[in-house]
Amino acid sequence: MSFVATSGNSDTQTVGVGGSVVWRPDPWTTEAKASFVRSETSDIESARTLSADLRQGRTLTPRVDVFGRYGFLSNEFAGIESRSTIDGGVGYKLLLGPVHTLRADAGLGYSHENRVDQDALSFPLANFGGAYKWQISKTADLTNAALFSTSLDEGEDWRFGNAFAVTAALTSVFSLKAVHEVKYVNAPVPTFEKTDTLMSVALVAKF
Repeated sequence: MSFVATSGNSDTQTVGVGGSVVWRPDPWTTEAKASFVRSETSDIESARTLSADLRQGRTLTPRVDVFGRYGFLSNEFAGIESRSTIDGGVGYKLLLGPVHTLRADAGLGYSHENRVDQDALSFPLANFGGAYKWQISKTADLTNAALFSTSLDEGEDWRFGNAFAVTAALTSVFSLKAVHEVKYVNAPVPTFEKTDTLMSVALVAKF
């Protein structure tokens, strides 16, 4: 959870809520996460983003797994009413930990996007991703996750997202988490910018 509010010369409010769950009944792994961010300035909404992701994986060897994934995004301030993406592929663990873990994956899928005041956009896609974690100590870790997605119909329509985070434990349940996210769309909805960024510091509860 995160919340920022100002008053006086500027009147703004920003709220962020997110959650994730991981279930590992060997050899399966189910991961689900969702996040919501909303901002308003002088009682006028200025930003609202909802994203969700569901990934089902099955381990084949200690280093190799296969997966299926569904992603959803709604961000009208970037011109996207809703985007649904489904893909499947294979992942490979380059580093197994426990201090450093690194994996890469690749997959094929399909995307359907409803755009603000524009025709809907649908296309087959290829995804290439990676995830890194450094367990700095028993109470702190650093993570970075990146995903490159390109349309197989139109070469100029590619997207890149990256999320960098540092987490430090306060207690056995609560932690502070600082996150910097970048989302780049090479062929955005007309009149909208190519790059969106989000920087947040939040209180995280782990159960």
